[in-house]
Amino acid sequence: MILLLIGMTSPAFAQTTIEVPSTEPCFLNYTAGVEMWRNCGIEDDFLKTALMPWEYVTGGNFTLLFVSLLILATYVKFQKTLYPILIGAFFMPAAVFIFPESWMNWAIILAGISIGILFWDAYVKQTKDY
Repeated sequence: MILLLIGMTSPAFAQTTIEVPSTEPCFLNYTAGVEMWRNCGIEDDFLKTALMPWEYVTGGNFTLLFVSLLILATYVKFQKTLYPILIGAFFMPAAVFIFPESWMNWAIILAGISIGILFWDAYVKQTKDY
């Protein structure tokens, strides 16, 4: 009982210092000057360095937004579902590594529905004699 009372009345000191690394991107360091390009890694991967601000603004989904914009523009321009599917198939090897898994699941489902509609249109509607 006495130990419990002493433990409750004595102050506790937690003086452990935890170092937290900076989460500020390298391109927002305004004091770096010309060294900013080297700090961002332009010598290693210039494409990653060029896309870094766009990835920062879009929350890491710049590639997803860019390819989605290409697919949407293709559909609006040509009004054919086959062309966006071909664009998606062209980007599929990179998409597996770049896009989030939840988005890929929906993309595969929607592509399957679109291909099914194309087959239905080709075999049912286009083969009728009027």
